Amino acid sequence: MRVTNGMMVNNLLGNLSDSKERLDEYNRQLSTGKKFDMPSQNPTGTVRSMDLESTISSNKQYTRNINQSLTWIKSTEGTLSHANDILHRTRELAVKGANGSLNETDRQSIADEVKELKANMKGVANTSYNGKYIFAGHKVNIKPYSDNSSKYQGDDGKIIREISQGTEVKINQSGDFFEPILDRMEKLIDNLETGNIDGISNNISDLDESLDEVIKKRSEVGAKQNRLELTKNRLEDDKIKFKELLSQNEDVDIAKTIMNLKMSENVHRAALSSGARIIQPSLTDFLR
Repeated sequence: MRVTNGMMVNNLLGNLSDSKERLDEYNRQLSTGKKFDMPSQNPTGTVRSMDLESTISSNKQYTRNINQSLTWIKSTEGTLSHANDILHRTRELAVKGANGSLNETDRQSIADEVKELKANMKGVANTSYNGKYIFAGHKVNIKPYSDNSSKYQGDDGKIIREISQGTEVKINQSGDFFEPILDRMEKLIDNLETGNIDGISNNISDLDESLDEVIKKRSEVGAKQNRLELTKNRLEDDKIKFKELLSQNEDVDIAKTIMNLKMSENVHRAALSSGARIIQPSLTDFLR
Protein backbone atom coordinates (compact mmCIF):
# COMPACT_ATOMS: atom_id res chain seq x y z
CA MET A 1 0.00 0.00 0.00
CA ARG A 2 1.33 3.39 -0.99
CA VAL A 3 1.55 5.80 1.94
CA THR A 4 0.88 9.36 0.94
CA ASN A 5 1.56 12.61 2.74
CA GLY A 6 -2.17 13.04 3.17
CA MET A 7 -2.47 9.70 4.99
CA MET A 8 0.45 10.58 7.23
CA VAL A 9 -1.03 13.96 8.03
CA ASN A 10 -4.45 12.46 8.82
CA ASN A 11 -2.90 9.82 11.09
CA LEU A 12 -0.83 12.45 12.83
CA LEU A 13 -3.82 14.71 13.37
CA GLY A 14 -5.91 11.81 14.70
CA ASN A 15 -3.18 10.80 17.14
CA LEU A 16 -2.67 14.38 18.25
CA SER A 17 -6.42 14.73 18.80
CA ASP A 18 -6.45 11.60 20.98
CA SER A 19 -3.45 12.90 22.89
CA LYS A 20 -5.16 16.24 23.51
CA GLU A 21 -8.27 14.48 24.78
CA ARG A 22 -6.17 12.56 27.29
CA LEU A 23 -4.44 15.77 28.37
CA ASP A 24 -7.80 17.50 28.78
CA GLU A 25 -9.16 14.53 30.77
CA TYR A 26 -6.24 14.48 33.22
CA ASN A 27 -6.33 18.27 33.53
CA ARG A 28 -10.07 18.16 34.30
CA GLN A 29 -9.56 15.45 36.91
CA LEU A 30 -6.84 17.45 38.64
CA SER A 31 -8.90 20.65 38.64
CA THR A 32 -12.09 18.97 39.97
CA GLY A 33 -10.56 16.19 42.03
CA LYS A 34 -13.15 13.83 40.52
CA LYS A 35 -12.79 10.95 38.09
CA PHE A 36 -15.96 12.09 36.35
CA ASP A 37 -18.46 14.92 36.66
CA MET A 38 -20.97 13.91 33.99
CA PRO A 39 -22.86 10.61 33.68
CA SER A 40 -21.67 10.17 30.07
CA GLN A 41 -18.06 10.03 31.26
CA ASN A 42 -18.67 6.95 33.44
CA PRO A 43 -22.26 5.58 33.41
CA THR A 44 -21.44 2.64 35.68
CA GLY A 45 -19.58 4.82 38.18
CA THR A 46 -22.42 7.35 38.13
CA VAL A 47 -24.98 4.68 39.04
CA ARG A 48 -22.77 3.40 41.86
CA SER A 49 -22.29 6.93 43.20
CA MET A 50 -26.04 7.54 43.14
CA ASP A 51 -26.64 4.32 45.09
CA LEU A 52 -23.99 5.20 47.66
CA GLU A 53 -25.26 8.77 48.05
CA SER A 54 -28.81 7.47 48.50
CA THR A 55 -27.61 5.08 51.21
CA ILE A 56 -25.65 7.83 52.96
CA SER A 57 -28.69 10.13 52.85
CA SER A 58 -30.92 7.39 54.30
CA ASN A 59 -28.42 6.73 57.09
CA LYS A 60 -28.39 10.43 57.96
CA GLN A 61 -32.19 10.38 58.27
CA TYR A 62 -32.07 7.23 60.41
CA THR A 63 -29.48 8.90 62.65
CA ARG A 64 -31.73 11.97 63.03
CA ASN A 65 -34.65 9.68 63.93
CA ILE A 66 -32.52 7.90 66.52
CA ASN A 67 -31.30 11.16 68.07
CA GLN A 68 -34.90 12.38 68.40
CA SER A 69 -35.95 9.01 69.81
CA LEU A 70 -33.10 8.97 72.32
CA THR A 71 -34.03 12.42 73.59
CA TRP A 72 -37.65 11.33 74.01
CA ILE A 73 -36.69 8.04 75.69
CA LYS A 74 -34.15 9.67 78.02
CA SER A 75 -36.87 12.11 79.07
CA THR A 76 -39.18 9.15 79.70
CA GLU A 77 -36.54 7.29 81.72
CA GLY A 78 -35.80 10.35 83.85
CA THR A 79 -39.51 10.84 84.50
CA LEU A 80 -39.98 7.19 85.50
CA SER A 81 -37.00 7.51 87.82
CA HIS A 82 -38.73 10.44 89.52
CA ALA A 83 -41.96 8.42 89.76
CA ASN A 84 -39.97 5.61 91.37
CA ASP A 85 -38.57 8.02 93.99
CA ILE A 86 -42.06 9.36 94.75
CA LEU A 87 -43.42 5.84 95.26
CA HIS A 88 -40.54 4.91 97.55
CA ARG A 89 -41.21 7.96 99.70
CA THR A 90 -44.95 7.24 99.69
CA ARG A 91 -44.31 3.68 100.83
CA GLU A 92 -42.07 4.92 103.64
CA LEU A 93 -44.86 7.21 104.79
CA ALA A 94 -47.39 4.36 104.56
CA VAL A 95 -45.20 2.15 106.76
CA LYS A 96 -44.86 5.02 109.20
CA GLY A 97 -48.60 5.67 109.12
CA ALA A 98 -49.39 2.00 109.85
CA ASN A 99 -47.85 2.43 113.30
CA GLY A 100 -50.73 2.13 115.73
CA SER A 101 -49.03 4.40 118.28
CA LEU A 102 -49.46 7.48 116.08
CA ASN A 103 -52.14 9.97 116.96
CA GLU A 104 -54.59 11.66 114.60
CA THR A 105 -52.41 14.75 114.19
CA ASP A 106 -49.39 12.64 113.22
CA ARG A 107 -51.37 10.72 110.58
CA GLN A 108 -52.86 13.92 109.21
CA SER A 109 -49.35 15.31 108.81
CA ILE A 110 -48.37 12.18 106.89
CA ALA A 111 -51.54 12.44 104.78
CA ASP A 112 -50.69 16.03 103.90
CA GLU A 113 -47.26 14.96 102.63
CA VAL A 114 -48.80 12.14 100.60
CA LYS A 115 -51.17 14.70 99.05
CA GLU A 116 -48.16 16.69 97.90
CA LEU A 117 -46.54 13.53 96.58
CA LYS A 118 -49.71 12.67 94.66
CA ALA A 119 -49.75 16.12 93.10
CA ASN A 120 -46.09 15.65 92.21
CA MET A 121 -46.89 12.24 90.68
CA LYS A 122 -49.62 13.79 88.54
CA GLY A 123 -47.10 16.37 87.37
CA VAL A 124 -44.76 13.51 86.44
CA ALA A 125 -47.55 11.85 84.46
CA ASN A 126 -48.09 15.15 82.62
CA THR A 127 -44.42 15.54 81.65
CA SER A 128 -43.93 17.11 78.23
CA TYR A 129 -41.05 17.09 75.77
CA ASN A 130 -40.76 19.73 73.08
CA GLY A 131 -44.33 20.83 73.80
CA LYS A 132 -45.76 17.29 73.60
CA TYR A 133 -47.00 15.15 76.49
CA ILE A 134 -44.88 12.01 76.46
CA PHE A 135 -47.42 9.77 78.25
CA ALA A 136 -50.51 10.76 76.25
CA GLY A 137 -50.22 8.27 73.37
CA HIS A 138 -51.27 10.00 70.16
CA LYS A 139 -53.04 12.78 72.10
CA VAL A 140 -49.76 14.60 72.62
CA ASN A 141 -51.43 18.00 72.91
CA ILE A 142 -53.77 16.97 75.74
CA LYS A 143 -52.76 16.55 79.38
CA PRO A 144 -52.93 12.84 80.28
CA TYR A 145 -54.36 13.81 83.68
CA SER A 146 -56.40 16.92 84.37
CA ASP A 147 -56.00 18.89 87.58
CA ASN A 148 -59.33 17.68 88.98
CA SER A 149 -59.28 14.04 87.91
CA SER A 150 -57.11 10.92 88.14
CA LYS A 151 -58.74 9.48 85.03
CA TYR A 152 -56.39 8.92 82.08
CA GLN A 153 -57.25 11.32 79.23
CA GLY A 154 -54.80 9.99 76.64
CA ASP A 155 -54.89 6.86 74.49
CA ASP A 156 -52.67 3.86 73.80
CA GLY A 157 -51.43 5.19 70.44
CA LYS A 158 -47.90 4.21 69.46
CA ILE A 159 -45.34 6.75 68.29
CA ILE A 160 -43.09 4.91 65.83
CA ARG A 161 -39.70 5.87 64.44
CA GLU A 162 -37.80 4.06 61.69
CA ILE A 163 -34.20 3.54 62.82
CA SER A 164 -32.91 1.46 59.91
CA GLN A 165 -34.28 -0.05 56.74
CA GLY A 166 -37.32 -2.14 57.70
CA THR A 167 -36.76 -1.61 61.45
CA GLU A 168 -39.13 0.49 63.55
CA VAL A 169 -39.22 1.23 67.27
CA LYS A 170 -42.03 2.46 69.52
CA ILE A 171 -40.57 5.32 71.53
CA ASN A 172 -43.48 6.28 73.79
CA GLN A 173 -45.15 4.78 76.86
CA SER A 174 -48.87 4.99 77.41
CA GLY A 175 -49.55 6.80 80.68
CA ASP A 176 -52.53 4.68 81.71
CA PHE A 177 -50.39 2.91 84.32
CA PHE A 178 -50.34 6.13 86.35
CA GLU A 179 -54.10 5.86 86.94
CA PRO A 180 -53.96 2.98 89.48
CA ILE A 181 -50.93 4.62 91.12
CA LEU A 182 -52.85 7.84 91.70
CA ASP A 183 -55.89 5.89 92.93
CA ARG A 184 -53.74 3.97 95.42
CA MET A 185 -52.19 7.17 96.71
CA GLU A 186 -55.66 8.67 97.14
CA LYS A 187 -56.81 5.59 99.09
CA LEU A 188 -53.75 5.88 101.31
CA ILE A 189 -54.66 9.50 102.03
CA ASP A 190 -58.21 8.49 102.97
CA ASN A 191 -57.00 5.69 105.25
CA LEU A 192 -54.49 7.99 106.96
CA GLU A 193 -57.12 10.64 107.59
CA THR A 194 -59.63 8.09 108.95
CA GLY A 195 -57.03 6.13 110.93
CA ASN A 196 -57.76 2.86 109.07
CA ILE A 197 -54.65 0.85 110.04
CA ASP A 198 -55.67 -2.28 108.12
CA GLY A 199 -56.36 -0.18 105.04
CA ILE A 200 -52.92 1.45 105.32
CA SER A 201 -51.30 -2.01 105.52
CA ASN A 202 -53.12 -3.01 102.32
CA ASN A 203 -51.94 0.22 100.73
CA ILE A 204 -48.33 -0.84 101.33
CA SER A 205 -48.85 -4.01 99.26
CA ASP A 206 -50.54 -1.99 96.54
CA LEU A 207 -47.62 0.46 96.47
CA ASP A 208 -45.22 -2.46 96.09
CA GLU A 209 -47.14 -3.53 93.00
CA SER A 210 -46.90 0.00 91.62
CA LEU A 211 -43.17 0.06 92.28
CA ASP A 212 -42.78 -3.22 90.38
CA GLU A 213 -44.75 -1.77 87.48
CA VAL A 214 -42.58 1.35 87.31
CA ILE A 215 -39.40 -0.75 87.50
CA LYS A 216 -40.71 -2.87 84.62
CA LYS A 217 -41.40 0.25 82.57
CA ARG A 218 -37.91 1.59 83.29
CA SER A 219 -36.41 -1.73 82.22
CA GLU A 220 -38.27 -1.59 78.89
CA VAL A 221 -37.18 2.00 78.29
CA GLY A 222 -33.57 1.17 79.20
CA ALA A 223 -33.51 -1.75 76.77
CA LYS A 224 -34.78 0.50 73.97
CA GLN A 225 -32.21 3.14 74.80
CA ASN A 226 -29.40 0.56 74.57
CA ARG A 227 -30.78 -0.71 71.27
CA LEU A 228 -30.97 2.79 69.82
CA GLU A 229 -27.43 3.65 70.89
CA LEU A 230 -26.05 0.43 69.39
CA THR A 231 -27.90 1.11 66.14
CA LYS A 232 -26.60 4.67 66.09
CA ASN A 233 -23.02 3.43 66.51
CA ARG A 234 -23.51 0.98 63.64
CA LEU A 235 -24.90 3.74 61.42
CA GLU A 236 -21.90 5.94 62.22
CA ASP A 237 -19.56 3.11 61.22
CA ASP A 238 -21.58 2.52 58.03
CA LYS A 239 -21.43 6.23 57.18
CA ILE A 240 -17.63 6.16 57.29
CA LYS A 241 -17.54 2.98 55.20
CA PHE A 242 -19.93 4.29 52.54
CA LYS A 243 -18.11 7.63 52.31
CA GLU A 244 -14.86 5.76 51.75
CA LEU A 245 -16.49 3.72 48.99
CA LEU A 246 -17.89 6.89 47.43
CA SER A 247 -14.45 8.49 47.55
CA GLN A 248 -12.89 5.43 45.92
CA ASN A 249 -15.53 5.55 43.21
CA GLU A 250 -15.30 9.29 42.48
CA ASP A 251 -12.09 10.85 43.75
CA VAL A 252 -8.91 10.76 41.71
CA ASP A 253 -5.52 9.62 42.92
CA ILE A 254 -3.75 12.98 42.68
CA ALA A 255 -0.21 11.57 42.52
CA LYS A 256 -1.15 8.99 39.89
CA THR A 257 -3.07 11.55 37.83
CA ILE A 258 -0.13 14.00 37.86
CA MET A 259 2.15 11.20 36.68
CA ASN A 260 -0.30 10.30 33.89
CA LEU A 261 -0.54 13.95 32.89
CA LYS A 262 3.25 14.25 32.67
CA MET A 263 3.45 11.06 30.60
CA SER A 264 0.71 12.30 28.27
CA GLU A 265 2.50 15.63 27.89
CA ASN A 266 5.69 13.82 26.91
CA VAL A 267 3.81 11.63 24.45
CA HIS A 268 2.12 14.67 22.95
CA ARG A 269 5.41 16.53 22.57
CA ALA A 270 7.01 13.47 21.03
CA ALA A 271 4.15 13.13 18.56
CA LEU A 272 4.53 16.76 17.53
CA SER A 273 8.28 16.38 17.13
CA SER A 274 7.94 13.12 15.22
CA GLY A 275 5.32 14.57 12.91
CA ALA A 276 7.52 17.56 12.12
CA ARG A 277 10.36 15.26 11.11
CA ILE A 278 8.37 12.68 9.17
CA ILE A 279 6.25 15.01 7.07
CA GLN A 280 8.92 16.61 4.88
CA PRO A 281 8.21 19.34 2.33
CA SER A 282 6.89 17.99 -0.97
CA LEU A 283 7.58 19.08 -4.60
CA THR A 284 4.27 20.95 -4.51
CA ASP A 285 5.53 23.06 -1.60
CA PHE A 286 8.54 24.08 -3.68
CA LEU A 287 6.41 24.83 -6.78
CA ARG A 288 4.37 27.26 -4.67
